[in-house]
Amino acid sequence: MAKVYSYIRFSTPEQARGDSLRRQIEAAEAWCKERDLALDDTLSDLGLSAYDGANHTIGALRRFLDLVESGQIDRGSYLIVESLDRLSRETVIDAASRLLDLIRAGITVVTLSDGQEYSAERLRGDWTPLIISLAVMARAHDESRIKSERVGQAWRRKKEAARSEKKPLTRRCPEWLQLVDGRFIERPDRVAIVRRIFQETIEGAGRREIARRLNAEGIPPFRGKNGWQTSSIAKIIESRAVLGEYQPHSGTHKARNRKPDGDSISDYYPCIIDEQTFWRAQAAVQERRKDASGRKGNVVHLLQGLGRCGICRSPMHIVNKGRLPKGGVYLCCSSNLRNTGCTNSRRWRVEKLEVAVLTGLGFLEVGAFAPLDEDASKATDKVAALQAELADAEERRKRLLALVETGDDAAVERFTAVANEVKALRKRLRKAEEEASKLAADPGLVRRLTDVADLTRRIESSYDPEGRRALRIRLSNLIRGLIERIICRPDIGAVMVLKPRLGPRFLAGVAPFACRGEKGIWTMLLEAEADKQTVDLFFSLSADTWEWKQD
Repeated sequence: MAKVYSYIRFSTPEQARGDSLRRQIEAAEAWCKERDLALDDTLSDLGLSAYDGANHTIGALRRFLDLVESGQIDRGSYLIVESLDRLSRETVIDAASRLLDLIRAGITVVTLSDGQEYSAERLRGDWTPLIISLAVMARAHDESRIKSERVGQAWRRKKEAARSEKKPLTRRCPEWLQLVDGRFIERPDRVAIVRRIFQETIEGAGRREIARRLNAEGIPPFRGKNGWQTSSIAKIIESRAVLGEYQPHSGTHKARNRKPDGDSISDYYPCIIDEQTFWRAQAAVQERRKDASGRKGNVVHLLQGLGRCGICRSPMHIVNKGRLPKGGVYLCCSSNLRNTGCTNSRRWRVEKLEVAVLTGLGFLEVGAFAPLDEDASKATDKVAALQAELADAEERRKRLLALVETGDDAAVERFTAVANEVKALRKRLRKAEEEASKLAADPGLVRRLTDVADLTRRIESSYDPEGRRALRIRLSNLIRGLIERIICRPDIGAVMVLKPRLGPRFLAGVAPFACRGEKGIWTMLLEAEADKQTVDLFFSLSADTWEWKQD
């Protein structure tokens, strides 16, 4: 007995609430009942367009074609559709190819609206039904094209109004806002949660830690009933909507052609996070990405991710040997652990190394650090220069446009060149503005150093496990803003390499075993009981020994 498959499709989810779905199902069932055939009605693309061919590339129709091509659906089977426009609304040449592919594969396509049956056997003797099919396909494509153009024009007008008047495009908005009387307004309880997420990110908490805290306190998520997810936290942190920006898009996720449509619109939403806070959070996220292995279970390791082997430059991994006194937690060369050639078999006790690092940072004076004002000033000057350059280019483009409109052919090429220059300058300006914002948001090394000392004292005096954990997360984040890396060498021990923003007033005599190399790289030997030979070797090493970037 021949197998019958029905294919049901409509373009918008709203049609599911109308008559389209019921009508297509009942018509297919009636056709099979007249012929005493069983119907497989599992094929459906609800809310998927056929105008751009999405149903043929990613939908149920694609799965049906794959089964046909693989031989899992037998030749002689039927595919029932309400009309050929359910299969495709693409151009005639593409739509006809879809139909003929099915026919050549031995499938009989039945269109219920006009009672046509398209099969290889029938068309070899009578090709006239193809004329009907081509007419149907042409009409379907034209209808969709005209509708698409009208909808596109309507959306373009809406987007223009959004840019010029900040008029809402739709009711959809970020979860911490709502549309009331044509205006986006804040939802205070949710805005407070967003601000908390940003603050905890700045303090060093990762997505998993923030989600854990929110769920532990029973704070409901913005969506769903399964609690806060790390993906939800990430979307909030990365969203420029908190700054009031809206990025229009074209295309759809289903069709996999969604992309930004023009520049983002500023001041479209209420701004709930200031620029400084936003960029401090982004900087904290970037630091954590460089240190992807910053946690081991529920323990916050202050130095995880900073250690590098002084021989092979591989990461130093945390190894837990069990409880003291025989056990302990150690930093070990990952290459040596895997027995891949590194001879650095020395182990550094994490607890002692953390104390050595905090002690070493305690020797530094706040006056040792060069201010960031100079860098921030240069970045601001760069922004001002690019703004002036962009204004000049836009004025030249405006003058050339007047010439183009008069029919001056020579002006067309110059106008195109200047238009490209304007586009490039806007891109450079936006990048310069972001860099200036980042520098302005950086609290500076002086502030970090002061906070490290304060947090160290608070951790030592705290007896609350949850409180100590939160403080250690913040301390871990601050340390990464001061230390570039910790190099572990079997001959001289662990060496702390500081961030390259130390000024010339650093006093080498204040901190024992501290050295400023030829290229301005400050290092500090962390071995408190190092003998004279080890200390001499440390001071004899050149700046090149420490100047290499983390992978």
